Amino acid sequence: IHDIGKNIVGLLLGNHGFSVIDLGKDVKAADIVDAAVRHNASIIGLSALMTTTMVRMEDTVRLVRERNLDIRVMVGGAVVTAPFAEKIGADGFSEDAVEAVRLAKSWIK
Repeated sequence: IHDIGKNIVGLLLGNHGFSVIDLGKDVKAADIVDAAVRHNASIIGLSALMTTTMVRMEDTVRLVRERNLDIRVMVGGAVVTAPFAEKIGADGFSEDAVEAVRLAKSWIK
């Protein structure tokens, strides 16, 4: 049940022509970034349903920056806010799946 939001965003992105690599839930930051590099991803999407997991989003953002990768990081989920996204240095925040698609499309142009 904790991955419903992630699944909805993935489905909508797929329906709008994006290739989505779903790594599942509770994935380590290094594994996320390594997969993004391996698949030549331009966007990493992160979702959190609980405050205990949202704090780990910053680890992924930090790794992307440390490796100087040209990958944008989008965050969202039930407990994630725009101020939190800004605080951790995410490139974007989405309140819902429809907005996630809009944001992703704006980055691809």
